[in-house]
Amino acid sequence: MRGRGGYAPAMRYLRWLSAVLLALLSTPVLAHGGHVHEDVNPWTLWQLSPEILLGLVIAGLIYWRGSRHGLVDERWRIAAFFGGLVALFVALISPVERLADHIFAVHQVEHMLLRTVAPMLIFLSRPQAAMVRGLPNGVCKFFAGTGWLRGLVDFLRHPVVATLLFLFASYFWMLPHFHDMAILDEPIHYMWHISLLATGLIFFSVIFDRRTAPQGPGLGARLGMFVFAALGNIVLGAFLTFKTVPLYDAYLAFGHMWHVSMLTDEQTGGIIMWIPGTMMFAVSAILVIHRWGSEEHRVVTRRLRTGRDMAVASSGANRTLALGLAGFALLMLAIVFSVVSLIDHPHDKARDFGLSGQIPG
Repeated sequence: MRGRGGYAPAMRYLRWLSAVLLALLSTPVLAHGGHVHEDVNPWTLWQLSPEILLGLVIAGLIYWRGSRHGLVDERWRIAAFFGGLVALFVALISPVERLADHIFAVHQVEHMLLRTVAPMLIFLSRPQAAMVRGLPNGVCKFFAGTGWLRGLVDFLRHPVVATLLFLFASYFWMLPHFHDMAILDEPIHYMWHISLLATGLIFFSVIFDRRTAPQGPGLGARLGMFVFAALGNIVLGAFLTFKTVPLYDAYLAFGHMWHVSMLTDEQTGGIIMWIPGTMMFAVSAILVIHRWGSEEHRVVTRRLRTGRDMAVASSGANRTLALGLAGFALLMLAIVFSVVSLIDHPHDKARDFGLSGQIPG
């Protein structure tokens, strides 16, 4: 019989359960489209791979089984988790997966789903307790007794490490040599997708960690992660948008589609990475600040009822929210400047980047 007390330690699994999610959700990443005819109907290019469906179904069943025990009261959390699985479905089973190997812009949509949208939705749902409930007892005991695994996950989930890994995975695979290699070599392409999803899951597991300081990262650390991740997206997206020569040859070798020049395709992909990709961080920041404010309000209300530390509670809540709003303002300011620079004479901006001398002819 599973007593309530038997699951009290489950909340301590918060730090290592990300490893379980990574193991479950890495399976759907092993998908790669083949050659297709240039004039084929895109809606016929479904990547119906059994291992993808199996990985998504297993993750969904484990979460659903755990959520039925009352650990997930809000329906929006359940919707967020399965929304994350839907994002993985779109990225890895829908025609997006096959088209991504032939169109750079579509590839950036796929990677935004893998790296940002799916991890954000999954950890927005706070799936840790439900996943522990849904896993068999033997699996929980195995991971609970694996100290080295908990230590590894704790290291990877340090805010600085998680942010650096998140940015490194994006920048490394955009280097032309490694990008083309991953497009043309299927095993390397698998590693590419796995690294994007894994670092995204680690990043957003820290962002939406339900614990507050000192056990969990503070609001300042979380907003700092958002700002650096957003700036990384802006810089890379701006470079791809304003460059004047194409960088990636693998799409031509593999069969470029849609009768669009490679330069236009890559610039469009840069815009997708730059604007929609960065806006995902702004949405996440709003959710974090709202959640933090609600938690601070509950803490202050509790202390006011007991008559303890009234002034300290109020001033602490105000400082925390002020810090969060200031960090969010900086993030939004960076996004606004990036949008303005995008629509304000892009050709002049390209010359400012010092790339005009590279234009052929």
